[in-house]
Amino acid sequence: MANRRPKEDVPFLQLTVDEAREVVDQLEEALEAHRRWLQRFQTMLVCRSKPSKWDLREDAHLNGEFGRWYHKRANPYLKRHPLFATVGKHHRKMHVQATKLARLVAEGKAIEAARYKKFSAAVDSFKMSLRAMFIQPREMLRYIDPLTGVANRYAMLPQVEQELERIRRTQETGWLALADLDRFKAVNDTWGHQAGDVVLKAAAGYLGDHLRKYDQLYRYGGEEFLLILPNSTEANAKRIIDRLRRGLAKTGIDIGKGKTLSVTASFGLARLDPEQTVQTIVERADQAMYAAKQAGRNRTRVWQGEDA
Repeated sequence: MANRRPKEDVPFLQLTVDEAREVVDQLEEALEAHRRWLQRFQTMLVCRSKPSKWDLREDAHLNGEFGRWYHKRANPYLKRHPLFATVGKHHRKMHVQATKLARLVAEGKAIEAARYKKFSAAVDSFKMSLRAMFIQPREMLRYIDPLTGVANRYAMLPQVEQELERIRRTQETGWLALADLDRFKAVNDTWGHQAGDVVLKAAAGYLGDHLRKYDQLYRYGGEEFLLILPNSTEANAKRIIDRLRRGLAKTGIDIGKGKTLSVTASFGLARLDPEQTVQTIVERADQAMYAAKQAGRNRTRVWQGEDA
């Protein structure tokens, strides 16, 4: 599934949602550690109080909270990030400048403006490099549904528009499908919302694992999933969806305590018409999906037009 992890200008490893969340948490802790140190250090500079013995050492970059995290406890994914070494370089340069200032204070000497500007510039460079490492994992969490691990509705809109533009250029055909899990409320009411979450994750996992490599899956909302099927005829799109629908119905979902559930879904298909808006195409798929529900659920229906 190509759309699970949005591309960024800075390359990064392929992460799961949990891994991305762990990376962001570690980076936020690291940034907060830096803020605490910087506040203490600047207070020392302004008040001309006694510098910490650690700030006077040439290896000061190794001994603070951030330094200990960076060199000993950093997440392995972060260590392989292209910017990780850059962050370390800027962190060391910042502490080189900080040590010079701390020694001036310890010796009771004045700090020239030019020297402080060097320190300030080094602080800014360090913060910028550290924050740049946030970009991809944060964006990933923004575009990925945290429960199911598939792309969310926010990510879906530009992708459908992009596919419509491609169809406009190439004159190929493509289809959009909307799936709704049947009687999902009964799962929550009978077995609880935790079981419902397990069912949603399992359904998303099954659909995602059995799509073609260039198809795309999104959690549209609640128990609804949206699928983009590029370069497909109506017959091919229906064949793909029916294969997914039948396979999902046969999948046993372990919800714990020795209980296994099966779940079905109703699917509605609408052609990706480049003359229509994304909203109109989704509404057509929704109408077809509703027709599948009305026909008895666990069905696939194709939108045939307002008068069909």
